[in-house]
Amino acid sequence: MAYLFLSLILALLTAAFALQNTETVTVRLLLWEYQTSLVLVILAPAGIGIVLTFVASLGRRFRRSRTIRSLEETVESQGIRIRELEARLDRSSENREPSSST
Repeated sequence: MAYLFLSLILALLTAAFALQNTETVTVRLLLWEYQTSLVLVILAPAGIGIVLTFVASLGRRFRRSRTIRSLEETVESQGIRIRELEARLDRSSENREPSSST
């Protein structure tokens, strides 16, 4: 929850910073030159960073999901085994006749 709150604060600060810098700038990369708003120059890399972070976390999320599913199956199978053993224990205790002392 703290990460979500921190992410929200950083997103708001980035948006506020970008919206206060609306001048037109020239972006140059090798032979390419493009004029655009500074807002786009600020928000586009931030958006690309968010997307790349999400894509990079997919592998870990997938592994965690697979592990959770496997553990849930183990818990279910162990629950079934426990119920079977309890039933056997009940049957064996019913089969024993109380010893009577005379």
